[in-house]
Parts: sequence; structure tokens; C-alpha cells
Amino acid sequence: MSMPRTLLLLLSAVLLLFTASIAAGGDEPSTGTFGVYEAVIDAAQGDLDSIAQAISASASENGWTSLAIFDVTPPSDCSFAAKVVVLYEKAWADALYGADAGTAAYAVVDRVAVYRDERGTHVAIVDPRSISRTVLMDDASFAPTAQDHRDALRALIAATVQGEPSEHVYGQLRTKGYIGKTMGVVAGGKFADLVKEKAKLKGHDPAAVADAVAAALAAPSKKWGLHSIYRLDLPEFDTVILGVSGGTMEAKSFEIVGAGADEARADDTCPGLADAGAYPFELVIHRDGDTVKVSMVEAMFRMKMYFDDAGKWAFMNNMKMPGSIDKELNKQIKSGLKSLKD
Repeated sequence: MSMPRTLLLLLSAVLLLFTASIAAGGDEPSTGTFGVYEAVIDAAQGDLDSIAQAISASASENGWTSLAIFDVTPPSDCSFAAKVVVLYEKAWADALYGADAGTAAYAVVDRVAVYRDERGTHVAIVDPRSISRTVLMDDASFAPTAQDHRDALRALIAATVQGEPSEHVYGQLRTKGYIGKTMGVVAGGKFADLVKEKAKLKGHDPAAVADAVAAALAAPSKKWGLHSIYRLDLPEFDTVILGVSGGTMEAKSFEIVGAGADEARADDTCPGLADAGAYPFELVIHRDGDTVKVSMVEAMFRMKMYFDDAGKWAFMNNMKMPGSIDKELNKQIKSGLKSLKD
């Protein structure tokens, strides 16, 4: 049966518009499906400390900066352990800032997790392709740069750590950077709109403000153990990044996410440790005109960035956690900035 001419013309018009949308980039650039995390080495040889130290040293020898090595806190009933190596590469930062100076700070550092489970020791990265795609709000033109950076990070680790090569991806699998609201109400939207200002003041530079905030974060907070892990000064961008984490927050996060959507870890004792690279989170101190602002990603949204595969009910059942973390951090920031206002 032949198709009526009017319907044929309508379908042709829709196809033409769809094709034009793809050519213009659309809102879902075809840059691949990425997990939040990607394994690099399984059955790694050596203990956690020696592996982490080797990665840190190799990074420094190859032009990167090793910002920190820190022990993450496992759930209370977990007998395994994990470390995170925090790295910085200037060329990556320059590329990010060239793409979007307003959000770049939240994708600048690389986090490498070294953790143990029932199958041995593993090394995994937070996939910079996934994180940068969210932070840069689906800028498809940046995809080749992110791919190159991911490849360089993997190559550095593979050349340093002996074991079985792996490309196992886990965490939330995403075909685009945009993260919508869970059940239509819970934290989602354009990344730039999820960066929240915690404080602002005039008459100081970012370094001085960072000094004050870092001093307040030197000791762990009461409930979540929030404290500073690293400091990254980027004077060329009028920015200082403080990496913040807390033992109680880590343990609770790993307990909540469990194996997430990764069936390979479903029977593990404490599968959430594989997500250790989620921390530290970024507290960004930056100049905006004649004002210095202290900002971070909305706590619930950041949880979704790194633990979304925990499932909607896990988020609904722990709705108070991000707000509690945010409240405690606000107190620390306020306490630190008080010295500059007196």
C-alpha cells in the first residue's frame, strides 16, 4: 500500500529536522558510553602503599604533580582497604579552562584508586571522559582531548604497576554528560547551575581566602570528619582548589552504593570500596571581578555524579545526608573566614 503524499511530506520534514539537529551537534553528542570509573590493573603486584607511592613517583617523573595519597575509610564491617592518589596535569587544566573557565576546576584533578577485595588488588581511575563531559556540559568538541588524557593516565599506570590489564567500566553508565533529576525532583540539571556559592568577600585574594578556609579544615569536623586533603594553587586562573573528604562520609557512601550496577562485585564483602576515587570533592576559591568566592558543586548532585548507580531508592532513603554534609562544611568555611572579616 502506498503512503499518502501528505504523510510522506511530513515524515520527510521530520527526518530533515532530525538530520540537521545531528549535524548541529544536538543535545546528545555522540562521544561514547562511559562509566564513572574504569579499571586499569587487576591482580596488581605489591601492597597498597607501595603501589600508590609508585604511581605518585611515576606521575612526578612524567610531568604531572602528585597532590596527595590518602587512605579512604571503608565501612565499619569491611576488612579491606583503599588508597587514592590525586594527580594534576597542567596541560589538562589548561585545556579545560580554555573550554569553560567557569566550571573547569571541577574536572582538573585526576583520582586513582588502589583497593583490595576478595580477588586481590586493583587500580582504577575516575574516567576523565565522563566527568569532563558533565562539567563542560556536553561540549562534543572536547571529546578528543578527554580521550587523549584518559589514554595518557592509563598508560602512566600501566607502565608503573604490574598485574593484569583491565578496561572494566563501572559506576553509572552514561551516553551524555547531562544528569537529570531523579524521580523528577532530586538534584539534576545543567552543571553550571549546580555550582553553588558558599561564601564571598572583597578585599582579599584567592590565596589568602584559601589559607583561612584551609586552616578551618585542618581538623576533621564532628559528624562527617570533613578535612582538607590537598591544596592546588592555580594563580594563572585566580583559583585555589581545596580537596576535602571525611572518613565517616566515605564509609557511609561506600556502604550505600555497594556494588551499584556492577554485577561482578555483587557478592563482595564491601564492594563500594571500588568507588574510592569519588573523593576528595572540590572546594573552589576563585576571583570573580573584585570578589573572591568560595564554591562547590551541590552536595546531592555530586553524589549523583559519582554514585548514581546506587539507584533511586538509595538516594531517596538517604536524602538528609548531602544536606547534613553541606551544613557542616558551611560551618567550617564560616569559621575560617571569620579571621579575615574581623
